[in-house]
Amino acid sequence: MSQSYIEAHKAEEAVRALEQKVSLLMTKNREQAGKNESFEKKIQGLEKKTADLDTRLKASEHNALARHLNALIPPSSHHQNLHPLHSIHTNTPLKNFPRKETEIRTLSAPDVTTLLKELDATDGAKKTDAGERKARLKEVIGVGERSSVVQNAAVVDGVGEKGKEEEKKKEEKKKVLPGKATGPPPGKVLPIGPKD
Repeated sequence: MSQSYIEAHKAEEAVRALEQKVSLLMTKNREQAGKNESFEKKIQGLEKKTADLDTRLKASEHNALARHLNALIPPSSHHQNLHPLHSIHTNTPLKNFPRKETEIRTLSAPDVTTLLKELDATDGAKKTDAGERKARLKEVIGVGERSSVVQNAAVVDGVGEKGKEEEKKKEEKKKVLPGKATGPPPGKVLPIGPKD
């Protein structure tokens, strides 16, 4: 065999070895690309979940304040507007949200169900009775049991009857009658140092 034939054969073997290595690298590259794509999908999924949680949190914060403000509306104030709640899915004001408490009675059953779903409050309203679902909606809005909330808020603010009486007694104790001394009785000396 000639020298050139041996060199050509070695070159062919080297080319085949290189082709195998290139093929192996391409397979690994495809596998890695698949892993990268899977990883990117997982990251996108996490970003969506984070955005959904952020939306839900903002809506929950808004709704907590609106519920509190609605609970402070006196039950006899049928003319006062309710503070609207937001959908926990979009953090946007709810469609067909009642402007006044009296409008809750006139809401259709599908509207009540939709509002409860948008507020993620269907757990207590799975019953088929429309009255029970409307009662659940009133609770979620903040007007269900508000009479006790209003009374408690009035006492805390010092405007309830008990609060007024207590404030009056405190003021009377603070008053000093004109011409009367506020110190010790005449002739009595008070100690100045620490008691032994």
